[in-house]
Order: sequence, then C-alpha cells, then structure tokens
Amino acid sequence: MAVVFADLVESVRLMQLHEEATLDRWRRFVALAREEVLPRLGGRMARTAGDGLLIESPASPSALDLAFALHEALKPFNEGVAAEDAMQLRVGIHVANVVVEEHDLQGSGVNLASRLASLAQPGGTVMSASARDLIVDSLHGHLQDLGLRYVKGMADPVRVFNAERRGAASPVVRVPPPPREELSPALLVVPFEGGAGHTEHEALGHVMADDIIATLLRHPGLRVLSRNSANALRGHSVEPAWAQQALGATFLVSGRYHVRGERVRVSVELSDLRDGEVLWADTMITEIEALFEGSDALVPEVVANVGRSVLAHELRRVRSLPMDALAPYTLFLGAEGLMHSLVPHDFDRAHEVLEGLSDRHPRQAAPYALRARWHVLKTVQGWSTDRRADGRRAQDLAERALDLDCRQSVALATAGLVRMNFHNDLDGARERYLAALEANPGEAHAWASLAAVHSHSGEHEAACSAVQRALLISPLDPNRFLFEAFAAMAHLGAGHYDEAVAHGLASVRLHALHAPSHRLLVGALWLAGREADARAAARRYLQLQPSAQVGARWRDLRGHQPVWESLFGHALREAGVPA
Repeated sequence: MAVVFADLVESVRLMQLHEEATLDRWRRFVALAREEVLPRLGGRMARTAGDGLLIESPASPSALDLAFALHEALKPFNEGVAAEDAMQLRVGIHVANVVVEEHDLQGSGVNLASRLASLAQPGGTVMSASARDLIVDSLHGHLQDLGLRYVKGMADPVRVFNAERRGAASPVVRVPPPPREELSPALLVVPFEGGAGHTEHEALGHVMADDIIATLLRHPGLRVLSRNSANALRGHSVEPAWAQQALGATFLVSGRYHVRGERVRVSVELSDLRDGEVLWADTMITEIEALFEGSDALVPEVVANVGRSVLAHELRRVRSLPMDALAPYTLFLGAEGLMHSLVPHDFDRAHEVLEGLSDRHPRQAAPYALRARWHVLKTVQGWSTDRRADGRRAQDLAERALDLDCRQSVALATAGLVRMNFHNDLDGARERYLAALEANPGEAHAWASLAAVHSHSGEHEAACSAVQRALLISPLDPNRFLFEAFAAMAHLGAGHYDEAVAHGLASVRLHALHAPSHRLLVGALWLAGREADARAAARRYLQLQPSAQVGARWRDLRGHQPVWESLFGHALREAGVPA
C-alpha cells in the first residue's frame, strides 16, 4: 500500500495572521479532496490532523497522481490572496505494510511518509525508494534522485526522490532527441496482463512479451525497444503521446491472457501510437507448458502478423499521403515495399519516394543504397532499356552511400550487388559482402548475395551454407523470396536439383513477379528430370514476362562458363524459355 502524507506549509504563521480565513479555505479544500479528488483516483482519507492529511492509495503510481491532483486542487483556494498568504502543500509518499483502521493508519510507514513530507519544497512531492521503484520516470512524472537524507526519528538516512508533474519545469534530464531521424519504426512490446486471480501465472505475461521482442529483433525493417523499458511499463496505462515523445515508439504491441486449467487464452493487439488506430488484433488459445517451452506457434504467428501489418500500414500511408506529410521511416519502409512489389507503377513510385527521402535526408546512407538496389532489380527483371546507364547510376549511388557511411552493412552489401551484376566482378563483390558481414554478421542480404558469388566461383557447398545462414538469420524478412531464389541457385550449382526445385517453388509462391525466381525454377525442374513440369513453369513465366530473355544475367562471370550454368542455360532453352 502507498501512504500519502500532505502537510500545509507554514500553517502556524497563516493561522496567526488570518486564522478564520485560513481555516475556512483549508476546510473547504479538505472537503473537496475527500469528496472529489480522492474518489476519482482511488484514494481514501484515513484521517485529518489539523494541518495534515493522511491518505491511503492502492499503488505508488496512483499515489503520485493523487499528490499532483492535491497540489492542483489547492490552487483555486489561493485566488485573490496575497502571495505570502497562499496555501501550499508538502507531500511525502512511502510504500509499506501498515495497519488499516476505519479512521486511521498505523505503523512505521506512516511516520516515514510524514517525515518525507517535511523534506519537500513548498508545492513539492518527495517519495521513498520503495515508492520510486514502482514509478516509471517520465511516464508518471519527472523524477530526481536527491540521495540519502536524514529524517527525524531515524538513525539511518533514507533514499529520497523528488517528483514533478510531466511538463513542469524540472532539472531532470530529458530524453534527448535522436541526432537524426530513424529510418525504421520502433515497436514497444509491453508485458501482457493477466485476468483477475491469475497472480500465480504472472510470469506468462513476461514470457510472451520477451519471446515476441526476441523474435521481432530478427525482423530487418523494425526497431524494438528493450525488454527492460517494456517491463517497467507493466500494469501501467501507456499514453500514446508519451510513448512517442519519451521512447520514440511508433507502434504498441499489448495483450491480455486468461488461464483455465492448463490452457491459456491470449488476446493480442497492435496499435499505431500516432492516432490510436488498431492495425491488427487476434485471440489465440494455447497450452501453458508449450508457451514456457517455446514450442507453441503463438509467438511466431503474432510476430509474422505484426511485421505484415506494420509494412502494409506504412505502404498505405505512402500511397495515400503526400511525401512531405510522412515520417522518414514511413517513406523508407514504404519505398522498400513498393520496390520489391515488382508491380511496374509501384516500382516507379518507389524510385520517386527514395529520391524524395534522399533530398530530405542527404546525410543518410540507406536511401542511396536502396536507390542503387532499385537499378539492380530493374535490370534483373528485364525492364532496363539501357543497362549501361543503369549500371553507372547504380555505381554512383552505391559509392555515395559508402561515402556517407563506409561501415554500414546495407551500403556495403549493395555495393557488392552492383559489382556482381553490372561489372561481372566476383572478387570485388566478395570483398564487399565480407566487409558487410564483418560490420553486421546479421545482414541476411549479404549472406544470400555471398552465396551467389560462391556459386559462380564453383564453391557450391559454401554457397549452400551461406544462403542457409540468410534463411536462418532473417526468417521474417518481407523479401524472403530473394533468399529462396539465391538458395535455389546455390543448390542448382551443387547438383541438388530436388532442393533447388523446393526453394524455387518457395520463391515463386512468395513472389510471383520475380523473374529470376521463375528462371531458376524452370531450370531446376528440367535438371531434376521433371520436363513436363518445367515446360508448364516456363509457360507461366512467359505469361508474366512475354519478352523474357535468359540474357547476360547468366553469362560467364569468370571468362569461362561453369558446368552448372551451361546445364542451366540448356535446361531453360529446352523448357521453352528463349535464350
């Protein structure tokens, strides 16, 4: 329980100067506090002691809200009164076990609360360490550690914290704004709340939130706030404006669970903190033991839906709102989604959005890297009318990204793509992919692209190993179809034709408009001895890409043609894809 003691500042002096008026104002204030302020905030007046109020509150955050409300409620009683005659409170808050009586509270915790009040400034509030431990700084108020202070009647000093209402002038250090705007939206995942009577299963809420955070960290397009920040918010109502300003969060994942026997019913919700819109919600039932063991599909399903919903939401915003009204992460995430949709008008819109983002944030490397990838995709899709010009532009943009940040893994991986696709430079591509992985071993695109270098170099087992790393590192990547395509290539080179077919099918299933995936599938089917299926796949491909060519994408990158590429080209021609 939280004990709140509010003391009237300089009550003796005020009574001596204006006893009748002071008593009248104080009695009216006490009545207002008892009848309106306390019931609204869940407090109870235990007793009044002349110039002091003893109040019980169910929890530390509500006690702090109550203290701020008492300070605010006193202000009207000072209207028309000289400044030196104004009434002010000092408030102390302590959390302790006390004896609750009908008209009183008893125990050492009550004495400490009253002693703490004496340490507060006029109009101020201080709290003990036990009360502060249940408060989230800047959510419930601005807190300042005052250190150890001696109080009357206690041999040892106590830890004391000053608390001010959010928005008040305060010496407390505020959360500094980021040095430059982020290009990935941030998710806040708060521990799930249990229903009444589920205290014995309280750990479930933390287990689910922790697993969701850990899995979301593997999603390349999202930032996830730390579990320590999230756990501090358990049981507290999160104001969207505060979560955005203080934590930099854009989206909130929250949930509730109800336990019956060995089964648990979980309701999950994803909301946009900018406007409160619920983007996705669902209810699932699972077993308690499966949750703790991590063998249930609940967390992967939640994470997959969260990732898809965030991307779809930002794509809608990019399509429907003018660029100058959009946040950088919306532009970046939306542009990447539009680009990899491979729908021609969306693909062109992606280029426009990325150019706008580069103009607004010329010191960010990632937009330039993504623009270079745009030219690579344009070429491998067969849409380029001037391959040489696209190559030059991609090279310029990749170099610009590296000039801005020579250690950024995305920029390095993109530079490797440009070297491999436009310059037939396997050594240069390999060097950049390895540098990208040194900067960030979790850069899945670099692992997948490195697999292509291994394949073209005849290092087939290394290719299979590298692409498997990409698939394991980033299972939730919205562009997983690219990793599946690289896996099909790696297994083709290694002569694992059934595995190549499986990955080719997976890539085409995930993205029917990616031309290289279709070519890989056709070739893999033919080499696996499934000629009829290969011809059927070729017909589907040609329906999507009537002007398809095998073209320079599969030509020799080393001055000679590896056996697997020769076989692959032959398979495409036999299946009916023109050379």
